[in-house]
Amino acid sequence: MKNNTKFWIVFSLIIVFAVGVVGGIFLERFVLDKKTERYPRSRRHIRFPSLETMAQELELSAEQQEKIREIFKKNEESFKGLRRQMHESLSTMRTQLKDEIKSVLNEEQDRKFEIMVEKYLSQRRDEQEKRKKYSKKSKRDKGALK
Repeated sequence: MKNNTKFWIVFSLIIVFAVGVVGGIFLERFVLDKKTERYPRSRRHIRFPSLETMAQELELSAEQQEKIREIFKKNEESFKGLRRQMHESLSTMRTQLKDEIKSVLNEEQDRKFEIMVEKYLSQRRDEQEKRKKYSKKSKRDKGALK
């Protein structure tokens, strides 16, 4: 009788564990996964088709590919100009924002504010460096796979 009791206790624990695992998988796939789909973390997934993709799917001739390549090059310059304009506008807005905030602060607060902004900019530069390193590493890894 004693061995029978141990068996049922162990069997019950195994069943509870299995139900927990199955419940966790169900929760992950059908409840939590849907939330992440609504709010994507990045736009990596949605990109305009590359020339290679278009050539393959649309069965483009070499001449068509060359014309599309030229279109991409021409528009790349327009995008660079637009990015430059946006960068300049954002820079102006940030400077104006900082100046308005500083007008409210006393000298001590202004000094602390400058330190706070420098800390933020430093963290941002560090994050950009991490992204660059990761991007270079992932490109190398992809190149090694080909």
